[in-house]
Amino acid sequence: MILVLLVISAVAFFVSFIYTDNPISRRMLTLISGAVVLLSLLAIVANYYDHYGLHKVSVTSTKKIYSDDQSSSMNLILYQKIGTSGKENVYIYSTKLKQKTPQHTQADEYTTNKVKNISSNTAKLKTTKTYWEYKSNASKFWFGIAENGHELVKRVNNFEIPKTWIRLSTSQAKELKKELADSKFQQQVKKEAAAYVEEKMKAAVIKDPSLATNKVEQEKMEKQLAAKFQSEMIKKLISKLK
Repeated sequence: MILVLLVISAVAFFVSFIYTDNPISRRMLTLISGAVVLLSLLAIVANYYDHYGLHKVSVTSTKKIYSDDQSSSMNLILYQKIGTSGKENVYIYSTKLKQKTPQHTQADEYTTNKVKNISSNTAKLKTTKTYWEYKSNASKFWFGIAENGHELVKRVNNFEIPKTWIRLSTSQAKELKKELADSKFQQQVKKEAAAYVEEKMKAAVIKDPSLATNKVEQEKMEKQLAAKFQSEMIKKLISKLK
């Protein structure tokens, strides 16, 4: 509507200046229409450059996510490096179990990705989007023709992942899978894992003799120790990949 007002006031300025015979009326109409033209132009410029008539509105959504690699016992949050600076990454994740085609974050100037570890066992993605929205119906009435309402300002993806999850680049993930699939490596790890669990179990029985007759607790502890060994072993492999 602001453009319509600009056109009408410009026509009124021309008509009043050229065709109004009465000097006083011509002067008043010219000043009024000229002021409207000027104010309309200033409002258009302010709306375009400074988002006059708009304000920022943020919307946050949360969804549960799953490891992109669901074929193994490892939970991974993968990222693909973008550019050469290493500051911009696209993260890959799934929103469903056994999802065939994973999703990824946006690769644009509006998006920022953050990853933090949490004590929970559930991984989540909290996305906060900030938009320019019209302050009122009046603002939309005057500047709606520009269609700059609901314009994206920024998007922040906050990945909250359990401490047991591993953050890897796609290239690191490929190297890790290759290493874990090696038969000689698997045999070596199996022996080392058995020795590790046996050693820790002996130490636990010495510390708490009642554990020797508690089969349920023994099985529980063995699983925990095996998981701990696997986690430490993977961390060592990853440190070599970096």
